[in-house]
Amino acid sequence: MLAAGAPAAQAAPLRGSFAISGIVIPVNGATGQPVTDSDGNATFDDGNGQVVTGLDFLNQDLSNPSDYTGDFRVVNTKSVGGQNDFASLLGTTGRIRDFTFEGPGSLAFPTVPLFAFESLSSGTLTFDLTKIFVKYRDANTLTLTGAGFFNWAGYDRTPGSFEFTATNSFGSIAFVASEAAPTPEPASLLLMGSGALLGLRSYRKRRMIAV
Repeated sequence: MLAAGAPAAQAAPLRGSFAISGIVIPVNGATGQPVTDSDGNATFDDGNGQVVTGLDFLNQDLSNPSDYTGDFRVVNTKSVGGQNDFASLLGTTGRIRDFTFEGPGSLAFPTVPLFAFESLSSGTLTFDLTKIFVKYRDANTLTLTGAGFFNWAGYDRTPGSFEFTATNSFGSIAFVASEAAPTPEPASLLLMGSGALLGLRSYRKRRMIAV
């Protein structure tokens, strides 16, 4: 979930929402190695001290790009308050950055902040992830929450919050944005954002298998 707001009264705030689909592998961010249970299946916590600290995003053809990103496709857009600034993104693709959300990172899985953490191939829309925290993690579920900024030509840089939730069968990323103020009035809230449905891949005998 991403809450974002226009920093100036003259801003052109984004409104609407979009959903993306992609594939992610849970890894140890310091080593880049997949985190698996005793059967070789993807897990977020193996119960023996090995926990997921990073995310490895793949291309939709299951290839793993050498530039440490993965691709996604925009599969849905919706209007908010009768406005949908993301309608033109439907069917387009983008890139999302591999990263470490806890502990030491690495060259392949850097820690936050990450500029252009998410970028769309259509237009110049990007999201900078500046803060991230583990909200919940067990063997089957991982939830992250954080904050960052939207950037899109023609709109003001917009602050927001971030939430990622995944299970060992599928995952999701969702963004929602609202006009931020020290003491916001309910009527002043504006919504925008993006969401993602991410298939989680597991490893068995060093081979990727869809869960």
